[in-house]
Amino acid sequence: MSPHRVFRDDGDVVWNAWDVIPAWGERRVSERRNRTEGPPAHAGERRHRERRTAHGIRIALTPRLAKGWLAFESESSRRRLAPIPHEWHELPDDDLRELWRGAEQLPPRRRLLE
Repeated sequence: MSPHRVFRDDGDVVWNAWDVIPAWGERRVSERRNRTEGPPAHAGERRHRERRTAHGIRIALTPRLAKGWLAFESESSRRRLAPIPHEWHELPDDDLRELWRGAEQLPPRRRLLE
């Protein structure tokens, strides 16, 4: 189970923090086929059938996010810090707030229609 922390920011707002390690992301972050002569003859035709064994949604992640990030979320705001700082879950609250201050601010979470 992933570590989880609750802390208060400088304005006394309650934040949750946890690490996100994607297991569902697209591993290919760039086009690997950069040779102009095509695949070797022994490779066979590979462009017409799906070779993945696990199906589902795959999201292309930037190299910065591919190994995970630290997520911060309050009732009204979200932030993200990548890469995941070593032993972040054992830091004192003051140090965790310092990580939070340096984290990228994200747009608000979209609410589901009811």
